[in-house]
Amino acid sequence: MKKILIYIFGFIAMLFAMILILISYYFSSLKPINADNTSEKIFTISSGQRAKEISESLKNEKFISNNITFLINLYIENKQDSIQIGDYLLSPSMSAGEIAEIITSGKSSAKKMTIVEGWTLKDIAQELEEMDISSTEKFYSIAGAPATNYSNKSSKPKDFSKEFDFLSDKPKNLGLEGYLYPDTYNLTSSDDIEGVIRKSLKNFDEKLNPELRAEIKKQGKTIFEIITMASIIEKEVKGTNDRRIVSGVLQNRIRIGMALQVDATTLYGQIDGTKIDNKKDSPYNTYLNQGLPLGPICNPSIDSIEAAIYPTKNNYFFYISAKDDGKTIFSKTFEEHKRAIQQHL
Repeated sequence: MKKILIYIFGFIAMLFAMILILISYYFSSLKPINADNTSEKIFTISSGQRAKEISESLKNEKFISNNITFLINLYIENKQDSIQIGDYLLSPSMSAGEIAEIITSGKSSAKKMTIVEGWTLKDIAQELEEMDISSTEKFYSIAGAPATNYSNKSSKPKDFSKEFDFLSDKPKNLGLEGYLYPDTYNLTSSDDIEGVIRKSLKNFDEKLNPELRAEIKKQGKTIFEIITMASIIEKEVKGTNDRRIVSGVLQNRIRIGMALQVDATTLYGQIDGTKIDNKKDSPYNTYLNQGLPLGPICNPSIDSIEAAIYPTKNNYFFYISAKDDGKTIFSKTFEEHKRAIQQHL
């Protein structure tokens, strides 16, 4: 009898210990997966997603340590059917309870703002206004307005050159055209327009890596010159190979003192123009002025930036985009160029 009692008490003690271990594991798995990592990322819940799928996604994206205990917690709190679709800014420093509260609140705290490759400051301003992030006037007051020379203006855009050394050779009389890196940005309700601009500049700082900067310096050029050239390439042609060839063409023209004669720069200088007037005097009119325009004409992709740094050497001086298939046609002489226009345009 004594042995039976010892066995029973031993079994109960072991069962009790296992229960304590399970309870301890349960609550520990609800703690933040990384309390020190406060970086936020957007977590998207789409229509039709069930609690089980959502908990698995949270684990896969490293917001929680255990999807099973998270799911159990949802059921205990009767929140499994209260999850709302939307974009939520989550962090590994949040507990499972905090995450559950956020995704069942229905109050999406996140916004995604995309700067498209080749967009100008005007395009970005319109997007920000449509998303109710900033007025055009406020954005221009910080980033500068397109095709604007601030030399003789009392108010100038904010100078970020002390924060970002890649801006050190940018003329002070110009805005940030060319430097707001095209990408999708996660924004919170606390992000003001200056914060949005700063995120884009930080992204540019990362994309223009030390190897690219060293090559620019080796060529005896400035980052500003490269970005100006890259912005032209971005507007003129698509595709890595063609971009690098066009980069070579434009540098061939500069080398012999020939005007660039680029429609995209001339149109940009007209600001509100839709029809190119290559006789209108403007520092962006590359028909009337030799060399690069006053500054960048859009915000280029890294592909165009690399094309400006690493042009394909060639003997071409002219190019057109064929009307039928968009293919770029290159010519060495003006006579060849005229025949290409007659044939493809």
